[in-house]
Amino acid sequence: MNETNSMSPSNLASERSRERRLLGVLAIICGLLMTGGLAMPILTRDKGPPPAIQLGDVREAHIVEIRDLRGHTVLFGEFRSRVDMLGNTEKDAALTDRRGRAVIGEVELEVPAAARTDRRTELEVDIIGLPAREMFTVVIDDRVVGRFTTDDRGGVDMELQEGEIPPQPPKG
Repeated sequence: MNETNSMSPSNLASERSRERRLLGVLAIICGLLMTGGLAMPILTRDKGPPPAIQLGDVREAHIVEIRDLRGHTVLFGEFRSRVDMLGNTEKDAALTDRRGRAVIGEVELEVPAAARTDRRTELEVDIIGLPAREMFTVVIDDRVVGRFTTDDRGGVDMELQEGEIPPQPPKG
């Protein structure tokens, strides 16, 4: 004989009620776990490693901006250029903040001469005084070329060639 058939109607109703409660509790637990999993990257600000630097053709670059995660420009500068004895183009930009005050830092580009196929374009970002452990975007002539994360003192000092991945500051 079937076990369900041998139960009294009140025991059967009690068993079904217990099963519904158990399913409800499991649904709540699953919902909390899924919500926590989705919220964790936001809460920990873990955006993963920044992508490789993609400079492209920056021989005619004019303006550099450092933007925060919201896309707001926090620092900017205008490149000045010079050609060295090997034919490389060197560009550097002193940076100012949104109020027009000079900050400690600069962005430099080194574009190898056309004949120097063994070299790649290089980006150097050296800034002090940004918010600590924040991710920023380097934008050249309104084109995103790379990202970096400041150290625990709000500084960055990186020198990368086209295609390299910016280092992450140590967790601490």
